[in-house]
Amino acid sequence: MEPDGRLDDLRRGDHDAGRRGGQQGPRASAHARRRPAALTVEERREVSERLLIASLREQELAETLAAERAQLAAILASIGDAVLVVDHAGTAVLTNAAFEEMVGGANTAPQDAYGAALPTVMWPRQRIARGETFSMQFALTAADGTQRWFEANGRPIQGALSARGVVVIRDITAVSRQRQLQDNFVALASHELRTPLTLVLGRLQLLLLRLPPPPDHEETRGHATVALRHAQRLATLVDDLMDVTRLETGKLSLTLGPVDLAPLVTRAVETAQSLATDQTIHATVAAAPVVVTGDAGRLEQVMLNLLTNAIKYAPGPARIEARLRRVGDEAAVIEVRDEGPGIAEGDQARLFDRFSQVEGFQQAAQGGLGLGLYLCRELITAHGGTIAVHSTWGRGTTFTVRLPLRAGDPPERVQQHWEEREE
Repeated sequence: MEPDGRLDDLRRGDHDAGRRGGQQGPRASAHARRRPAALTVEERREVSERLLIASLREQELAETLAAERAQLAAILASIGDAVLVVDHAGTAVLTNAAFEEMVGGANTAPQDAYGAALPTVMWPRQRIARGETFSMQFALTAADGTQRWFEANGRPIQGALSARGVVVIRDITAVSRQRQLQDNFVALASHELRTPLTLVLGRLQLLLLRLPPPPDHEETRGHATVALRHAQRLATLVDDLMDVTRLETGKLSLTLGPVDLAPLVTRAVETAQSLATDQTIHATVAAAPVVVTGDAGRLEQVMLNLLTNAIKYAPGPARIEARLRRVGDEAAVIEVRDEGPGIAEGDQARLFDRFSQVEGFQQAAQGGLGLGLYLCRELITAHGGTIAVHSTWGRGTTFTVRLPLRAGDPPERVQQHWEEREE
């Protein structure tokens, strides 16, 4: 009977609840059964402590984040180059003061070397937004009409949520102007000096031809010979200047054909020996021809540059060696070695740069313009070869030129051709 009594009580409760709240009586009763019990004092204290700890941690994290942002801002402000961080849409999310100073005042799109506006897709901001890694130069025109040149290097940021990449921009206006003035001087000097120098050379050679044979006018002949030798050296420097101008403007052409390096090296050694003072130049060449495809005049120019360079930096009664050998069917190798003081390791990296000279030797003061080795590298590269230097301080220097052999001329055929020519 007890279960039935409980059922009656529930029905009466539902009936009373229905009269007070319509049809919501059973739902209200169920809600009342699900209501959680009240927290005890200890539980409330524990919850309060947890909330306090979380609040303190959040505050500490915010302070740390603010300190890191201040540190980053200080670092960016101290950088002289402009820094730009963009998101995936190309919108700037972070810049520094140098960026606003360099780029902020420009009122035109980035321009190329000819003054034409770059396409939007080639702008540094758009390229880094696409995740490219790049290095480029461009010009910007400021509000006052002044044009400045910049170099931009972009790198994507891996794993970043909002930032896509960073671009570092450097002002290279001063360097560009210096390079332009340098190029203008080279072009002007090479063309303006060539005509009077040719006239001087011709007159000196004519004077030597018209002088009576020795022993008459021996002093005059000696003075004219010295003047002619220095005029020829000056002509070589002017030729180097003109070659640099042709290289920079893309007007240096090569007359290619089969070139046997054996007689070429021998000829260059004989010419260089006449220019040496106390040095002895010894040539070691292959018995059979070593044929490459190249410009004979330019390759001989390379050999003379390397030999005269060895004469310059190997003073006194020293031995200079020029070797020619072939490496299988692949390459011809030319080595020029001197017994000079050598080249410091720190100078070797810039040895083939134009207008670069090795400092620290007395002979360097007698040197030229620092163009000889630069021209050697460019000419050998144009022939598809390589040039390298190996030097140990106090133990001399060796320059090594490697050129590809002429195709279709294997050693057996070359040897046969050499023997037929000797017969």
